[in-house]
Amino acid sequence: MKIKTAYMGEITIDPNEILHFAHGIPGFEEEDKFILLPLEENSAFQILQSIRTEQLAFIITSPYIVVSDYTFDIDQATIKALDIQNENEVAVFAIISLKDSLENSTVNLKAPIVFNTTNKKAKQVILEKENYGIRHKFHFESVKG
Repeated sequence: MKIKTAYMGEITIDPNEILHFAHGIPGFEEEDKFILLPLEENSAFQILQSIRTEQLAFIITSPYIVVSDYTFDIDQATIKALDIQNENEVAVFAIISLKDSLENSTVNLKAPIVFNTTNKKAKQVILEKENYGIRHKFHFESVKG
């Protein structure tokens, strides 16, 4: 299947790798299908690209790279919505807000993207109790390479 992307032009993707967000992403509720694409220059970062909208793409990274002891409990509604059977099929990412320079960019640790690697169901989760910020500053030098 061919799609147009924000950063890589037109590419061919495997439809079996499409992530399904049942209710979209907050602010983009109509966008329910995305694909993970690697950023070649830096394996710590990936692109979460909309299948439908060429210009809708988020740069994401593992929150565990940003905060080594990052932790939260997935609520029962999310476990059910994503049909999670065990923790080995869970992947977690955080969206990066790119600014004028990498040094000024931030990562959203308050609302991670959680997805089931087995069935490709995904959801952005808003953490209520954890004290993580939506604009967490971090050092990009520590995640390069």
